[in-house]
Amino acid sequence: MSSLIALGTGGAATVTTFYLYVGVRGKNKITVEDGHVPYWAFGIGMLAANAGEAFQKLAGIGTQLDQAFQGNGSLGEWKTGATAAVLTIIVFGLKPRPWKDAICGAVAPSLFAAAGGLWALPASIFSGLIASFLN
Repeated sequence: MSSLIALGTGGAATVTTFYLYVGVRGKNKITVEDGHVPYWAFGIGMLAANAGEAFQKLAGIGTQLDQAFQGNGSLGEWKTGATAAVLTIIVFGLKPRPWKDAICGAVAPSLFAAAGGLWALPASIFSGLIASFLN
């Protein structure tokens, strides 16, 4: 056995996504509270960063969101850290909604890594730990 849990990052991303989907519906034995969705989705985003091509689209969403803000001249100078801050406020400042929190949480790791500095710490620390357990 090469790891503690022999799933691989692609398998783990798929399993975690399915668990989140089943848990949010709340009609089964698995339940995920609305307030916990961003954390589950953040984990999915970290797994997706190391997974196959099917999951690489999540990083593209964060990049496109950031480029939309940076390309708007009326906002003035806009850096990736500002996009990461807006995303964080959307997740934790608004009322929990599974659809909103799942999308924002899954996009956050790639956006945080692109912002660098303190924003990159959660993504880099946890992705290293997760990869060591799953690969």
